[in-house]
Amino acid sequence: MSAEPVIEMVGAGIGMDPEAPPLLSGVTWSVRAGEFWVVTGSHGAGKSLLLETMAGIRPCRGGDVRWFGNRPGVPAEPASGRTRLGERIGLVFDGGGRVFTSQTVAENLCIPLCYHSGCDPEEALQRTAALRSATELEPFARVPAGRLGRAWMQRVALARALALSPEVLLLDNPIAGMDPSHVAWWCAFLSRLSGGHPAAGGKPMTLVLTTDHAALWAGAGRQFAVLKSGSVELPGARSALTPLAA
Repeated sequence: MSAEPVIEMVGAGIGMDPEAPPLLSGVTWSVRAGEFWVVTGSHGAGKSLLLETMAGIRPCRGGDVRWFGNRPGVPAEPASGRTRLGERIGLVFDGGGRVFTSQTVAENLCIPLCYHSGCDPEEALQRTAALRSATELEPFARVPAGRLGRAWMQRVALARALALSPEVLLLDNPIAGMDPSHVAWWCAFLSRLSGGHPAAGGKPMTLVLTTDHAALWAGAGRQFAVLKSGSVELPGARSALTPLAA
């Protein structure tokens, strides 16, 4: 595990409306390589906005966010040679994952590869075959993603986010509204990703996910945070989350 943070927030403000006070203020928090964070909090506490800020798609309201040891605007120099945040950080949105509903499942997984790597569609199909199999999406490969139920669409979004083998994966309330069988699959799959899943290159992956039900992740997550009273509290232990985990 690296001693250096992969995402570091220093006095950051988190919010949507620039005319309104931020939902979260003075957030100072480091996510280090190999960690598995579970973030909980009440509805409207700012969990989604926090992830979007961590992913670099929403500016912070004051303070600073640093990725892989670099401040915004300073090019990273990773050993992999990949410098774009979109290649190094994957984000799975909630509520169906914002997949391209008119595109097939296989095409959804190919889009990031074709965009970032410039490979042709046939090559992308081959490169994502193992990922489709690992996420149990192969039977739906030729089905438009919009025809699937929300739980399966969320899985398409997960596979799409993994297509570039990111170093960090951010997931916004990924199992909301799912039945127990899907919940069990997600908990097991993300635990394997954390330890190193063959479908993601076998390297341990850094994970940060938000949830409305922290107790469901008690056996998977290793670090825990609570959004409360406009700040991020880092209790660490699972037992500290018990009152919020119902």
